[in-house]
Amino acid sequence: MDVRGIVVLLLLTKPPRTLRALGGRSAAGDVAESWERHGPRVLEHLALMEPARYADLCSRLIPRDVALTVEQRLPGGLDEADLAILRAIKEAVPDANKRAPVEVLNFVLDAIRAADAKLIDCS
Repeated sequence: MDVRGIVVLLLLTKPPRTLRALGGRSAAGDVAESWERHGPRVLEHLALMEPARYADLCSRLIPRDVALTVEQRLPGGLDEADLAILRAIKEAVPDANKRAPVEVLNFVLDAIRAADAKLIDCS
């Protein structure tokens, strides 16, 4: 790694005050120019030789006002209530764990239809 690559690396891993101390806009321009030429190679070197510093550098590139949220999504757009219903059905259907999902759903559909069927009195 040449001297400019090291300077770019140091500037990227230090607070922005470093650029102002080096002369403001002209230093920033020099860094940008050096980054164009050496940046990818410097990043690759850092990632391979010093992964902890590489991770630190990457974390510093994320703006502080960016909020990261991790959200677990259930398949098919289901919510927790839907999942609770499916669990209850699975528990209620005999041998549900031994049946194919479509077979379980057909069993439930038949049970619903039977419950809604009109009773015909033949007497």
